[in-house]
Amino acid sequence: MGVITMGDGDVVLKRAHTNLGDYEEDVIAEILARLPVKSLIRFRCVCKSWRALISDSYFVKKHLSYAERGITKSTYRLIIFMEDDISTLEILALKNIKDDDDDGDGAAGGQFAVTQLDCPVTKTITHSRYRVLVGSCNGLVCVELDSEVIMLWNPCTRDPKVLPKPPRVINSEFIYCFYGLGHDSASDDYKVIRGFTDYLAKKIMIHIFSLKSGSWRTVEDIDYVSDLRRQGLFLNGALHWLYSLPEGGSSILSFDLGAEKFRKTIPLPYDDWFRDPLVHKNCLCVPTCPTGTNSFNIWMMKEYGVKESWTEVLQFSLIDENIYAEYFDDYTQYFRPVCMLENGVVLVDEMGHCEDLMVLSNLKEKTFNHVVEVAKSLEIRTVIYRETLVSPDVHTYKTNNVS
Repeated sequence: MGVITMGDGDVVLKRAHTNLGDYEEDVIAEILARLPVKSLIRFRCVCKSWRALISDSYFVKKHLSYAERGITKSTYRLIIFMEDDISTLEILALKNIKDDDDDGDGAAGGQFAVTQLDCPVTKTITHSRYRVLVGSCNGLVCVELDSEVIMLWNPCTRDPKVLPKPPRVINSEFIYCFYGLGHDSASDDYKVIRGFTDYLAKKIMIHIFSLKSGSWRTVEDIDYVSDLRRQGLFLNGALHWLYSLPEGGSSILSFDLGAEKFRKTIPLPYDDWFRDPLVHKNCLCVPTCPTGTNSFNIWMMKEYGVKESWTEVLQFSLIDENIYAEYFDDYTQYFRPVCMLENGVVLVDEMGHCEDLMVLSNLKEKTFNHVVEVAKSLEIRTVIYRETLVSPDVHTYKTNNVS
C-alpha cells in the first residue's frame, strides 16, 4: 500500500500496482490449454487478446502437447465421406449406444448425433466422384477430390487449405497406388505423400508435399516395394502399410517421414491373412480372420517393432448373424474394423452388397446398431481424427517448440 497525506491531515491509502501482465497471461494460457477445442473456439470471441492467444502457434502446440500427454482430454471423431455428403460423429458417444433403438434408424435412442459438415472445396467440384481420404494427423485431414485438387482441412476449426497442384506424372507406366499424411517431428513439418508404382520396371516414385515450404518434391531413388496400396497409417513418425511379401505372406512396411525412406518391415504375429492396420491406445493393431473360421481376431503390438509383444486383445465371431449368412458364404471378408473403443466395442465398416457403418455393441450377443446406411451403388470412406487447433495455413505455421 502507498500512503498519501492530504492538506487537512487526512490519510488516504492507495493500492500499489505491480505489472503482472505477463504473469496473468501465462496463467490464462495455462488454464485455456487444458480446455477442449470446442470451448476454445467459442472463447476466441471473448476478446481480442484471447483470440490472439488461442490462435498463436505456440499455444496451439502447447494445447496439442497437453492432449498427447493426457493433461487435456482428447476428443476423437470419425469422419464419413460419401458421394454427396460428409458427416462426423464423436467416437466416445458410440460407447453410449444402447440396444433399445425404438426407431430402427441406428440412432440408439438419441445417444449420439451424426453431424453433416460443409467441405469448402466440394462446392467448386460438383461433378467429381473421385475422392481419396489421404490420411489424418493431429487434427488435420487430407482429402484428394480429383487427381489435381488436394486439400488439407481441420474439420473442427473448419480451416481449409488447397494445396498447389502436384507434379505431373510423365511416365504412363506409373500407377497411383499409395498415399498418406503425417508429421515429421524432427523438422516440425506436416507432409503429404502420393506414391506411384511401375510394376514392369519395378520402380517407385513419391510426390512429397511439405507444409512449411508450401511445395511438392519428387523422390525416385527409393527401394522398390511390391503391392503397396491405399492409405498409410501414421504412428511414431512413420506411415505404415500392410503389404504382400514376394516370398509369400504379408508384413507391415513403414516409411520414415524424417528420412523419407522405407524402413525395415514390422513382422506380424504369425503367417495368415491380415487386414489393414489401425491404432488403439497409441499402439499398432492388426485384424485377422483365421483361415477356416468366421471369427475376427485383433492383435496389438504393445512394444513398437517387437514381434514378441503382439498380443491378442479381442476376438469375436459373426457365425450366428443369419442376416449376413444368407447373403455370403464367408461374410467376414465384407467387414473391415475401423477402430476399437475404450469399452472393447469395435466399429465395423460393412462392405457387402450394401454399405453400412455399424457398431458391434455387444460382442457376446453379437448385437449391431446401424449408424449410417448408404445406397448400394455408393461407397463410404472413413478416417478418424482428433479435435485440435492445428491450422493448415502455412502463413501462421511457425516452429516454436513446446516442452
